Amino acid sequence: MPVRHYPILHDYIVANRCVTTEYDDVALELVEGALPPELVGTLLRNGNGRFEHHGVKYDHLFDGDGMVARFRFDGRQVHYRNRYVRTAEFVAEEAAERMLYRSFGTNLPGGIRTNFLKTKFKNTANTSLVQHGGHLLALWEGGLPHRLDPDTLDTLGRFDYEGVLRNPFSWLDRLITPEMPFSAHPKVHPDTGVLHNFGTVAGAQHRLALYEVSPAGEARLAHALPMPEATFAHDFVLTRSGHQIFFLTPVAFDVLRAITGLTSPAASIRVNRTQPTQIVVVDPTGAVHRLETDFGFTFHFINGYQDADGTLVADALLLGDYPDSPSIKAYLAGNLPDDQPQATFVRFRLDLGSGTVTRQSLSRYEGELPEIHPARVGQPYRYTWAIGRPPESPSPLLDHLIKLDVQTGQARHAYESGTLCSEPVVVPRLTSNGAASPREDDAYLVYLRFAAPTRTTDLIVADAADLRTLARLRLPHNIPLGFHGLWQEQT
Repeated sequence: MPVRHYPILHDYIVANRCVTTEYDDVALELVEGALPPELVGTLLRNGNGRFEHHGVKYDHLFDGDGMVARFRFDGRQVHYRNRYVRTAEFVAEEAAERMLYRSFGTNLPGGIRTNFLKTKFKNTANTSLVQHGGHLLALWEGGLPHRLDPDTLDTLGRFDYEGVLRNPFSWLDRLITPEMPFSAHPKVHPDTGVLHNFGTVAGAQHRLALYEVSPAGEARLAHALPMPEATFAHDFVLTRSGHQIFFLTPVAFDVLRAITGLTSPAASIRVNRTQPTQIVVVDPTGAVHRLETDFGFTFHFINGYQDADGTLVADALLLGDYPDSPSIKAYLAGNLPDDQPQATFVRFRLDLGSGTVTRQSLSRYEGELPEIHPARVGQPYRYTWAIGRPPESPSPLLDHLIKLDVQTGQARHAYESGTLCSEPVVVPRLTSNGAASPREDDAYLVYLRFAAPTRTTDLIVADAADLRTLARLRLPHNIPLGFHGLWQEQT
């Protein structure tokens, strides 16, 4: 497969190699347009703050220490603050001025001699954030969340929900996975306010752990379902009807190779493309249903709901294959195959009565990091916004901002040459009585955009209906675009 070097990727990685400055509520410079005066609240984003560590380049996009960026909108200005999550591993490595821990995709320098039986992996706390039950948490699916001070962004420590996330299984299970994984994609039920989450727990017996957290922050382990392999699963679906849907693809860690140090966990992943994807559905009664569909890998689901006829709908961004470690390492060097396949918008329909699964394409666009109107989670919806590319794009890069109507298949996109953009967070416009507008696309999009020609990072406010840029504000330094964020209304 021919591989091409993409200078924009190289410029992005070099310009954002390592964030070294933390700012304290500095006012951002408005360089284009005007801020909507009614846009008042806080955007929080989490992501890797560096692509290298004291001169050692990371081998995987997911390995950099978590850095939280906060943007406070007051209707006139935006104030910016950023803080690294002070995990125990981050603090120890900063003091030592060298790498001390293995990461998801990067072993310590020195080969097997320095990595053998090094089972203490870095919790990077770099993937997303959730505000629930009185706590602001930085999330990383391989271990415990970290609690943050919402005013200062200071790290208050590892957070285990009073022991619920400590491994309760056998001594061998606890040796392999002492901290229960807590996924970076929790979902809050729109009616009950209960937070649902999961973790894939490697051990002598691999398990799919399902958690429930009350609105008051009280957690419990609701289910621990056996899995034949240490499956890699990143996201799930929660419907308003109370169904939880998990796609367990035959993409699994080779735990022995990973814990002995022969490879990083990411490089140990084995893909069995001849095997189907197992779909596990836990219904509101707690009953477990198991279905199958053809192989495919999903990092992110768009949304899901129960249709009027009782059928479950799960909309996903589906990859035909898993992006292996060499592909990610090539990306970090600015290289991609000319025909690099990206995820496509696919709808799965699950009939629990017959045990059948059907799928349909929603669009010829490709994309990732999808977002929807926050009031439509778990319910029928019309629009999703994401980074992506139209079918006619000559480049494999997801360098467009896209809006897709999942009911009609119609899509539109916005593009700026030489730029890359982050996940677009959807902020509903408020009506005169303070309620969210009933129209799904009567909203704002807030996201980051990196410009390679100027090597600058901007905060963008756009109209969700037509993707038009309303305001552009310049950050005082470059930061990686990161992974996931959330919007907090002013209280």
